[in-house]
Amino acid sequence: MVVVLGEESTRKTSVNAQEIQAILAAAKLFGCRVYIMPADFSVCETAENALAYLPVYEPPTLGIWVGYIPTIERYTSIYRAASNKGVVLINSPAQHQMAMEFDHFYPLLKDLTPRSVIIKSFAQLSRVPQRLRFPVFVKGSVKSNKEKGWSAVVANDIAELEKLAGPALADSYRSRGKLIVRELVALRRVGETPNGFPISREYRTFIYKHQIVADGFYWDDFTDTYDLTTQDKQAITELVLETARRVSVPYLAVDVGQLDSGEWIVIEIGDGQFCGLSQIPILELWSKIRYFA
Repeated sequence: MVVVLGEESTRKTSVNAQEIQAILAAAKLFGCRVYIMPADFSVCETAENALAYLPVYEPPTLGIWVGYIPTIERYTSIYRAASNKGVVLINSPAQHQMAMEFDHFYPLLKDLTPRSVIIKSFAQLSRVPQRLRFPVFVKGSVKSNKEKGWSAVVANDIAELEKLAGPALADSYRSRGKLIVRELVALRRVGETPNGFPISREYRTFIYKHQIVADGFYWDDFTDTYDLTTQDKQAITELVLETARRVSVPYLAVDVGQLDSGEWIVIEIGDGQFCGLSQIPILELWSKIRYFA
């Protein structure tokens, strides 16, 4: 038995909300028990109240959360409340934090991903020119602002970095109090968005208990203009499995990209419970999850 905890949404017509609903429908199709929680504690007040309608499972059973990225405090409280009812989320709070917060996983993946500097205060920005060359990619510890375009995430000098740093650090949802400044590497481009953001050759892979369960092109509404060769597939497989081995998170999403040189690198990772599907078929993913559960 797999119990899936879903979330209500106040933006039911948004792309993310529609994807979450589609995932929950797929989970039901494969025999999972789905329970819906409030989107936050503003009405129910506590995690225990949020799970009031969740029955007690004896013996304990596996749980998977399908929803929006929570704060670590919310994740921990839901994890504990669910555990008290015999539903153990697949990723512990520590594993969730390992997958979602860049400064937690970066020390384990330094040689597989672009060089990066972790900034915790505006005063620490002076470290960046000492360690990285401009231009640099700027993001929060959890998410970037790339949907706003190239200028929202790339700084060409210290002045532009300072301009991006203030709002980024202030956005607690994306940053969790930490700014990540990354080496801007030359990824193999296949196009660009209407606002000029480059579309690179990137793929997302879901790994469930160290098994690759699904993968697909990262960018929605775009296609890879190159064929994945046997060598490409082997390189991606080896890279994502090595990443999963190092971070040891049961349900993990790994994003990889190809450099102009042909080498594949890790772009970032995430808790699979809160990562979008990109171009991965929902039924393929959940049939494998159900099979390996």
